[in-house]
Amino acid sequence: VQVTQTSGMPGAVASIRVRGSSSLQGGNEPLYVIDGFPVYSGTGFGSTGGNTQISGLSTVNPSDIESIEILKDASATAIYGSRASNGVIIITTKKGGSKALKVEYSSTYSANVNSGKVPVLDADEFRAYIDEYYPENTLSGAAVHKAINYTYPDGTIGYYNTDWQKEIYRIGLSTDQNIGISGGGDKYPFRVSLGYTDQNGTLKGSNFQRFTASVNLAPSFFDDHLKFNINAKYMNGKNRYADTGAAIGGALAIDPTRPVSYTH
Repeated sequence: VQVTQTSGMPGAVASIRVRGSSSLQGGNEPLYVIDGFPVYSGTGFGSTGGNTQISGLSTVNPSDIESIEILKDASATAIYGSRASNGVIIITTKKGGSKALKVEYSSTYSANVNSGKVPVLDADEFRAYIDEYYPENTLSGAAVHKAINYTYPDGTIGYYNTDWQKEIYRIGLSTDQNIGISGGGDKYPFRVSLGYTDQNGTLKGSNFQRFTASVNLAPSFFDDHLKFNINAKYMNGKNRYADTGAAIGGALAIDPTRPVSYTH
């Protein structure tokens, strides 16, 4: 089993391969089965402004997961059909059962920072390059020099040194809050959980929010001859996309002598 993070965007898909890739043009993602229900198979949910997509796994609260199993042989297709041709990932969520009331709470805070920036010319280096290859006393050079020196509406000239990568990036602060309550013993086991995730990407404007709720009841009656299993899950996700291609590509190519904004 190979798991690869395809993008650093919040909520982006993690590529999972069971027994490697089996198709050149078709999907290679496995089938996800949560608590016995096949819920997802494909490459992702929705576009993020580029080629990155939202993972089906992002709909599951990690704090609710009890175990993960992998089916990779012919037995998988015997149970789930052709959808399981790329393997099956079986996710089992936590259940109640302890006689004493049990309360679990987890709180996580994190900060994501880019490891570095792509080296590009700053304004002084860019002007030196222009002076060397586009002399100001030539017709084309005069036009270029005029373009890299920002002229205010009042006619004065301003010189700027803008780091465009600094303008589009930030420290991505994130939080993850989860609470679970379980109990009921062997007769009326139950578990109720709530989860909230707020993840900011390092690219300004990118954000992923998820609210999850889960209720599991498994009462038994008539000396355990009659059993019910009620499993309800709710997920509300919101993803604010940032156009990675336009933002990052533009930050690398735009003239560093231009101001971010100017109001006269």
